[in-house]
Amino acid sequence: MADASSAISYTLSVDGAALSEELSSAIQQVEVEDHAELAAILRLRLAVAVRPDGSGWTIVDDATFARFTRIRLDVKAGSSQSQTLIDGHVIETSVSFSPQPGKSVLTVVAMDGSVLMNLEEKVKRWPGTADGDIATTIFGDYGFAAEVKATPQAHDEEQQTTIQRGTDIQFLQYLARRNGYECYVETDPQSGETKGHFHPPDVQQTPLGVISVNLGEATNVDSFQLRHDHFRPLHAKVKGVEIEDASEQDIAAEGASLQLLGSTATVPSDKPRLMLVSQTGLGYGGDWQTLTQAIVDRSSWAVTADGELNTATFGNVLRAKRLVSVRGIGRLYSGTYYVQRVLHTFTSEGHKQRFTLRRNATGLAGNESFQEER
Repeated sequence: MADASSAISYTLSVDGAALSEELSSAIQQVEVEDHAELAAILRLRLAVAVRPDGSGWTIVDDATFARFTRIRLDVKAGSSQSQTLIDGHVIETSVSFSPQPGKSVLTVVAMDGSVLMNLEEKVKRWPGTADGDIATTIFGDYGFAAEVKATPQAHDEEQQTTIQRGTDIQFLQYLARRNGYECYVETDPQSGETKGHFHPPDVQQTPLGVISVNLGEATNVDSFQLRHDHFRPLHAKVKGVEIEDASEQDIAAEGASLQLLGSTATVPSDKPRLMLVSQTGLGYGGDWQTLTQAIVDRSSWAVTADGELNTATFGNVLRAKRLVSVRGIGRLYSGTYYVQRVLHTFTSEGHKQRFTLRRNATGLAGNESFQEER
């Protein structure tokens, strides 16, 4: 199943087995949404019809896509190594039955491995356990490898105990937000195993490629729109009394802690917008500092861009939670961006990649490389 013009191919497997000829020939569209803040989703559209002997419907009556059936999509760009775009489980099927021949369609929706962590709501105490250690433990409960950045807070249970209320993935995402982290489940490209992630966005990795806008023959996007929300960035402040020694705490965060992807921070020092943080459920100054910094870091992603790649000229698979370089949009906004979302669509006409990028700074950082690898 290859798109020769873009040199992008994909392989689908169901419960570890290659697709049958019947399933392969029935595929009309494969769509994968890869997101930095949401679970990855696969949508598979297949043509179905009444069987020749009238005994039932093709594919639908085979129950091929039963609840939590495992579906894996691997993609390959040219001669590069194949990579898993999603390894998920079926969460929904729907059928549009039509009296017109060839118009009936089965749609299958699958979610990445985090769906297994969203089945059971729990009320659970985690006494004396740091958030990072909680993440490692929970990922291990599902047999997932873990890439976790340690968190410092682990308090005496008599003073403060973290209480889980909700499913495991909901709880970990809550902990991630208060630490300024991302939390997601993804297939590790080296080992091929499912890995849980709990760490800050990686803004120091090598960009996947170069997006070129309005550069004549070098242009590799079909559309590109940019928005700078000047009101979004803010400072955060919290006042409270520390639970351990009753000392008054006046905690503030006034700039992003993540490495800037440009020369000038989006968080302003002049006439800043201020958020007063309250009802945190926390009782220590260090925890308040972490929370306020997380709020400011999240607000700093004020420059966003949406567009659609020309896959044939870009020549690579864009992935969420990675970096990409953008050129051709001026000195203020050209530079390195973090990929927030990519919508991959495979049809008989080829492969499309619609993206959303974000940035916490403007201007050039000075270390950018806009050379395209060939």
